[in-house]
Amino acid sequence: MIEVIFLGVGAAIPMRGGSNACYLVRAGDVRILIDCGPAILQQLDAVGISPAEITHVFFTHRHGDHTLGYPMLMLWYELEDSHRLPTLIASALTFGVLDTLMSVALGRINGITEQAPRVVVPQFTIHQFQIHPDITLTTIPMVHADFAPALGLRIEVRGQGVLAFTGDTLPNDNITLLAREADLLVHEATYCATLNPEYANGAYGHSTAQIAGRNARAAGAKRLALVHVDAMYEGQQQALLDEARREFAGEVCLPVAGLCLTVGAA
Repeated sequence: MIEVIFLGVGAAIPMRGGSNACYLVRAGDVRILIDCGPAILQQLDAVGISPAEITHVFFTHRHGDHTLGYPMLMLWYELEDSHRLPTLIASALTFGVLDTLMSVALGRINGITEQAPRVVVPQFTIHQFQIHPDITLTTIPMVHADFAPALGLRIEVRGQGVLAFTGDTLPNDNITLLAREADLLVHEATYCATLNPEYANGAYGHSTAQIAGRNARAAGAKRLALVHVDAMYEGQQQALLDEARREFAGEVCLPVAGLCLTVGAA
């Protein structure tokens, strides 16, 4: 069984009481943390997960709401004298920013960041690799911002299912490839076309719930989770659900922090 735990679901400025979009995927003995925003230690603690359990950390892109927790996460490993560091996965551009954040925030702490294994993935081409005999990751370029080009992540677990995470993105053809026949598509829906029709085609590097629904349908995904919702829609979340459901006949949800969705059979 694969589990997806939504540690946070908010955009760069989350709703009151919320936190930045971040997810933990559990598949067998593998624990993949997707993005690492400023509240990462609190997000993990809120669902009773220790950083010691994490086997891999994937960074979609360099923006602060996806990376600023990195120095504190690494500090945890130093202070707790952890004997197992997670494998870090990112593009060379994003790794450069992570190293700068570490240098500015904490400096060198016994070489802890240098000891963590790294997988450097290409920023602008599709790349596939295995992290376990039964688990294949595919990173696929998205369209977000020139300053912070982003990668989507497809996780295929043999015999269990497929997960797809867009990260931050404008609509683009690669999303259909990313989410092809996925059991669960976690798609950013920063904006609502119903309430803000001027954003119907995407805006500021982000998509709408309508776009997410269309992409889920085009990809043949089974379920859709809407995340990275802008704080201005507090109390109006139903509008995002409704517009995605008009485009996609499968199950649509708008997760809250702490929700755990499962894929596959136990």
